[in-house]
Amino acid sequence: MQVNMKAIQFNSANVVKSAVKCMGFEMDAATSISKGMMIETLKRRMMRGEVVRFCYQKLDGSTRYAVGTLQLDAVKANVAGTGIPKRFYGMFAYIDLQKMAWRGFKEERIIGILD
Repeated sequence: MQVNMKAIQFNSANVVKSAVKCMGFEMDAATSISKGMMIETLKRRMMRGEVVRFCYQKLDGSTRYAVGTLQLDAVKANVAGTGIPKRFYGMFAYIDLQKMAWRGFKEERIIGILD
């Protein structure tokens, strides 16, 4: 069985930007950098059209297991006006495939990518 994996190229500026956001929430440098890399990986995979399962901590402290994408056709179908809803500015926004609607979370709340 042959597995064809495409390499994900990181934008180091985006990783650093996410890491700095996390450091503002009193996280240590290693955790902040790893969360920055997770966010960049999540974004790149979703923008490639992949459906990604991941989890993050909701504001009420519970864990949300999500299935999402940023695949171009799904995004176009869910854009009304000029882009994503304003309430998601400054957050990681994605198309939730279970609700078929926009959802978002603060980058420092990412827990992990499940697959």
